Amino acid sequence: MGLELYSHIEEMFLDKEAADILWFKFLEILKHLNVKNIIDIGCGNGDFCILAQNSGFNVKGIDLSKNQIKKALEKGCECEVKNICEIEKNFECATAIFDVINYLNENELKKFFKCVEKKVTKYFVFDINTHYAMEDLAIGTLKAENENKFAVLYSEFDDEKLITEITLFEKKKNCYIKKQNSIIQYYHSLETIEKSTSMKLKEIIPISLYGSADAEKLILVFEK
Repeated sequence: MGLELYSHIEEMFLDKEAADILWFKFLEILKHLNVKNIIDIGCGNGDFCILAQNSGFNVKGIDLSKNQIKKALEKGCECEVKNICEIEKNFECATAIFDVINYLNENELKKFFKCVEKKVTKYFVFDINTHYAMEDLAIGTLKAENENKFAVLYSEFDDEKLITEITLFEKKKNCYIKKQNSIIQYYHSLETIEKSTSMKLKEIIPISLYGSADAEKLILVFEK
Protein backbone atom coordinates (compact mmCIF):
# COMPACT_ATOMS: atom_id res chain seq x y z
CA MET A 1 0.00 0.00 0.00
CA GLY A 2 1.49 3.30 -1.08
CA LEU A 3 0.36 5.30 1.92
CA GLU A 4 1.88 2.74 4.27
CA LEU A 5 5.25 3.11 2.53
CA TYR A 6 4.90 6.89 2.60
CA SER A 7 4.28 6.75 6.36
CA HIS A 8 7.90 5.60 6.77
CA ILE A 9 9.28 8.71 5.06
CA GLU A 10 6.61 11.36 5.68
CA GLU A 11 8.59 13.17 8.38
CA MET A 12 11.57 13.46 5.99
CA PHE A 13 9.45 15.57 3.63
CA LEU A 14 7.20 17.38 6.12
CA ASP A 15 7.50 21.17 6.06
CA LYS A 16 6.94 21.81 9.77
CA GLU A 17 6.39 25.54 9.29
CA ALA A 18 3.66 24.89 6.71
CA ALA A 19 2.14 22.19 8.92
CA ASP A 20 2.00 24.55 11.88
CA ILE A 21 0.18 27.17 9.78
CA LEU A 22 -2.48 24.62 8.86
CA TRP A 23 -2.79 23.00 12.28
CA PHE A 24 -3.13 26.29 14.14
CA LYS A 25 -5.72 27.49 11.62
CA PHE A 26 -7.75 24.37 12.34
CA LEU A 27 -7.47 25.02 16.08
CA GLU A 28 -8.67 28.58 15.55
CA ILE A 29 -11.70 27.31 13.61
CA LEU A 30 -12.53 24.66 16.20
CA LYS A 31 -12.40 27.21 19.00
CA HIS A 32 -14.71 29.50 17.02
CA LEU A 33 -17.17 26.62 16.50
CA ASN A 34 -17.15 26.03 20.26
CA VAL A 35 -16.74 22.24 20.06
CA LYS A 36 -14.81 20.00 22.44
CA ASN A 37 -15.20 16.36 21.37
CA ILE A 38 -13.45 15.71 18.06
CA ILE A 39 -12.54 12.75 15.90
CA ASP A 40 -9.48 13.36 13.72
CA ILE A 41 -9.79 11.22 10.58
CA GLY A 42 -6.44 10.30 9.06
CA CYS A 43 -4.60 11.42 12.18
CA GLY A 44 -1.22 10.27 10.86
CA ASN A 45 1.57 10.29 13.42
CA GLY A 46 -0.56 12.17 15.95
CA ASP A 47 0.98 15.65 15.81
CA PHE A 48 -2.35 17.44 15.44
CA CYS A 49 -4.01 15.18 18.03
CA ILE A 50 -1.42 16.14 20.62
CA LEU A 51 -1.58 19.82 19.69
CA ALA A 52 -5.37 19.79 20.00
CA GLN A 53 -5.25 17.88 23.29
CA ASN A 54 -2.84 20.45 24.69
CA SER A 55 -5.27 23.17 23.57
CA GLY A 56 -8.12 21.71 25.64
CA PHE A 57 -9.91 19.50 23.10
CA ASN A 58 -10.93 15.88 23.61
CA VAL A 59 -9.53 14.18 20.52
CA LYS A 60 -9.81 10.65 19.16
CA GLY A 61 -7.55 9.84 16.22
CA ILE A 62 -8.05 7.19 13.57
CA ASP A 63 -5.86 6.17 10.63
CA LEU A 64 -5.53 3.22 8.26
CA SER A 65 -1.76 3.06 8.69
CA LYS A 66 -0.48 0.78 11.45
CA ASN A 67 2.90 2.50 11.33
CA GLN A 68 1.36 5.96 11.79
CA ILE A 69 -0.85 4.82 14.67
CA LYS A 70 2.15 3.23 16.38
CA LYS A 71 3.97 6.59 16.28
CA ALA A 72 0.85 8.46 17.41
CA LEU A 73 0.36 6.16 20.41
CA GLU A 74 3.99 6.66 21.42
CA LYS A 75 3.34 10.42 21.49
CA GLY A 76 0.32 9.98 23.75
CA CYS A 77 -2.47 10.30 21.19
CA GLU A 78 -5.70 8.38 21.88
CA CYS A 79 -6.00 6.64 18.54
CA GLU A 80 -6.47 3.35 16.71
CA VAL A 81 -6.35 1.72 13.28
CA LYS A 82 -9.91 2.12 12.00
CA ASN A 83 -11.84 3.84 9.27
CA ILE A 84 -14.66 6.23 10.09
CA CYS A 85 -17.33 3.70 9.07
CA GLU A 86 -16.19 1.38 11.89
CA ILE A 87 -16.50 3.96 14.66
CA GLU A 88 -19.45 3.49 17.04
CA LYS A 89 -19.22 6.62 19.18
CA ASN A 90 -20.55 10.03 18.04
CA PHE A 91 -18.55 13.27 18.14
CA GLU A 92 -19.46 16.94 17.96
CA CYS A 93 -17.00 17.51 15.15
CA ALA A 94 -14.75 15.61 12.77
CA THR A 95 -11.55 16.87 11.18
CA ALA A 96 -9.55 15.56 8.21
CA ILE A 97 -6.28 17.43 7.73
CA PHE A 98 -3.53 17.48 5.10
CA ASP A 99 -4.91 15.86 1.95
CA VAL A 100 -7.07 13.14 3.54
CA ILE A 101 -10.03 13.98 1.29
CA ASN A 102 -7.87 14.11 -1.83
CA TYR A 103 -6.83 10.48 -1.36
CA LEU A 104 -10.44 9.40 -1.99
CA ASN A 105 -11.88 8.98 -5.46
CA GLU A 106 -15.40 10.22 -6.16
CA ASN A 107 -17.13 6.93 -5.31
CA GLU A 108 -15.12 6.52 -2.11
CA LEU A 109 -15.90 10.12 -1.24
CA LYS A 110 -19.67 9.52 -1.18
CA LYS A 111 -19.36 6.48 1.07
CA PHE A 112 -16.94 8.36 3.32
CA PHE A 113 -19.29 11.30 3.77
CA LYS A 114 -22.22 9.01 4.60
CA CYS A 115 -20.19 7.51 7.43
CA VAL A 116 -19.05 10.94 8.68
CA GLU A 117 -22.66 12.17 8.69
CA LYS A 118 -23.61 9.29 11.02
CA LYS A 119 -20.79 10.03 13.47
CA VAL A 120 -20.87 13.83 13.87
CA THR A 121 -23.56 15.85 15.59
CA LYS A 122 -22.46 19.34 14.50
CA TYR A 123 -19.56 19.93 12.09
CA PHE A 124 -17.03 18.44 9.70
CA VAL A 125 -13.92 20.55 9.05
CA PHE A 126 -11.40 19.49 6.41
CA ASP A 127 -9.03 20.78 3.74
CA ILE A 128 -8.84 20.08 0.03
CA ASN A 129 -6.06 20.93 -2.40
CA THR A 130 -6.74 23.56 -5.04
CA HIS A 131 -6.24 22.83 -8.70
CA TYR A 132 -3.33 25.26 -8.69
CA ALA A 133 -1.60 23.34 -5.90
CA MET A 134 -1.97 19.99 -7.61
CA GLU A 135 -1.27 21.01 -11.19
CA ASP A 136 1.49 23.59 -10.65
CA LEU A 137 3.09 23.18 -7.23
CA ALA A 138 3.06 19.46 -6.47
CA ILE A 139 4.59 18.16 -9.69
CA GLY A 140 8.24 17.25 -10.10
CA THR A 141 10.85 15.48 -8.02
CA LEU A 142 11.66 15.75 -4.32
CA LYS A 143 14.56 14.04 -2.57
CA ALA A 144 15.36 13.58 1.10
CA GLU A 145 17.84 11.55 3.08
CA ASN A 146 19.03 10.80 6.57
CA GLU A 147 21.53 8.39 8.11
CA ASN A 148 19.56 5.27 7.16
CA LYS A 149 17.19 6.29 4.34
CA PHE A 150 17.24 7.90 0.92
CA ALA A 151 13.84 8.67 -0.60
CA VAL A 152 12.59 10.12 -3.86
CA LEU A 153 9.09 11.35 -4.73
CA TYR A 154 8.20 11.91 -8.37
CA SER A 155 4.78 13.45 -9.07
CA GLU A 156 2.80 14.07 -12.23
CA PHE A 157 -0.67 15.60 -12.63
CA ASP A 158 -2.89 14.17 -15.36
CA ASP A 159 -6.62 13.63 -15.85
CA GLU A 160 -7.35 15.45 -12.57
CA LYS A 161 -5.13 13.04 -10.63
CA LEU A 162 -1.79 13.61 -8.92
CA ILE A 163 0.21 10.38 -9.10
CA THR A 164 3.29 10.19 -6.90
CA GLU A 165 5.86 7.44 -7.34
CA ILE A 166 7.71 6.62 -4.13
CA THR A 167 11.20 5.12 -4.08
CA LEU A 168 12.88 4.33 -0.78
CA PHE A 169 16.37 2.96 -0.17
CA GLU A 170 16.63 1.83 3.44
CA LYS A 171 19.91 0.77 5.03
CA LYS A 172 19.94 -2.69 6.57
CA LYS A 173 23.34 -3.65 7.99
CA ASN A 174 25.79 -3.22 5.09
CA CYS A 175 23.36 -2.91 2.21
CA TYR A 176 20.31 -0.93 1.09
CA ILE A 177 16.87 -2.41 0.48
CA LYS A 178 14.82 -0.79 -2.27
CA LYS A 179 11.06 -0.33 -1.89
CA GLN A 180 8.69 1.25 -4.38
CA ASN A 181 5.01 2.10 -4.55
CA SER A 182 2.71 4.91 -5.57
CA ILE A 183 -0.08 7.07 -4.16
CA ILE A 184 -2.87 8.89 -5.99
CA GLN A 185 -4.59 12.11 -5.03
CA TYR A 186 -7.77 13.20 -6.79
CA TYR A 187 -8.76 16.77 -7.49
CA HIS A 188 -12.26 17.56 -6.17
CA SER A 189 -14.15 20.72 -7.04
CA LEU A 190 -16.39 22.40 -4.50
CA GLU A 191 -19.35 21.26 -6.57
CA THR A 192 -18.24 17.63 -6.31
CA ILE A 193 -17.76 17.92 -2.55
CA GLU A 194 -21.16 19.50 -1.99
CA LYS A 195 -22.90 16.84 -4.10
CA SER A 196 -21.25 14.10 -2.03
CA THR A 197 -22.87 15.03 1.29
CA SER A 198 -26.17 16.10 2.79
CA MET A 199 -24.32 18.42 5.17
CA LYS A 200 -24.39 22.12 4.34
CA LEU A 201 -21.33 24.19 3.47
CA LYS A 202 -20.98 26.82 6.16
CA GLU A 203 -17.63 28.44 5.37
CA ILE A 204 -14.78 28.39 2.83
CA ILE A 205 -11.36 29.51 4.07
CA PRO A 206 -8.58 29.84 1.44
CA ILE A 207 -5.10 29.33 2.83
CA SER A 208 -1.54 29.49 1.54
CA LEU A 209 1.11 27.42 3.31
CA TYR A 210 4.13 28.09 1.11
CA GLY A 211 3.88 31.80 0.36
CA SER A 212 1.99 31.53 -2.91
CA ALA A 213 -0.18 34.41 -4.06
CA ASP A 214 -2.94 31.92 -4.86
CA ALA A 215 -4.52 29.64 -2.29
CA GLU A 216 -3.01 26.15 -2.13
CA LYS A 217 -5.76 24.74 0.04
CA LEU A 218 -9.35 25.43 0.94
CA ILE A 219 -10.50 24.69 4.46
CA LEU A 220 -14.18 23.78 4.34
CA VAL A 221 -16.58 23.86 7.27
CA PHE A 222 -19.70 21.74 6.81
CA GLU A 223 -22.59 21.82 9.25
CA LYS A 224 -24.97 18.96 9.88
